[in-house]
Amino acid sequence: MKYVLLVCAIAVAGFMAYKEFKPVPPPPPPPPPPAILSEPAPVINEAEQAKILKSTEDQDPNVRWEAVMLLDKMKSPQAMPVVFHMLRKDLEAPLRIKACEMLGDRRGPEVLDALVGALKDQEPDVRLAALRAIEKIGDYSVAGVIATGPIKDQEEGVRLQALKTLNTLQDKKQAEIEAARVRYEQEKAAAAAAAAGK
Repeated sequence: MKYVLLVCAIAVAGFMAYKEFKPVPPPPPPPPPPAILSEPAPVINEAEQAKILKSTEDQDPNVRWEAVMLLDKMKSPQAMPVVFHMLRKDLEAPLRIKACEMLGDRRGPEVLDALVGALKDQEPDVRLAALRAIEKIGDYSVAGVIATGPIKDQEEGVRLQALKTLNTLQDKKQAEIEAARVRYEQEKAAAAAAAAGK
């Protein structure tokens, strides 16, 4: 009987030890995250988008601007041509200023062309907004245009902003040249170290 109890005790102890030290299976992998759309779908259909496009010609300047902002948010292909047209032809200077500010967040040659055209606007505030947008973009390829046009403007504020913009563009160009020089020196030192290590 002692042997039977001993065998039972060993069996129970072995079972308990097995349960205690048994490897735990890994948890199942989490479900994949939901697919993220790269572009949100427009909240309106194409027929309604055509109405929004027509609203860019409304008599009320606030309606025109809100229509342009909606087209831009929907990533409509007509948005930028409408902004360019507004910058050139709209009679309301505040809308042309807003168009310059919007273009300051964009890049591309057509954006710079539109802003350079706005440097010849009749309203000094529009010319100032165009200079600030060019400064924000930081493309120094238009520095020559600024140096020959707005720097000689009749308005003192425009001349001052033209100088500030040119200073910013010069700083950016100098920083790019310095970064290229540093990168060249690092590559040269790395090449020399690699050649010395062989």
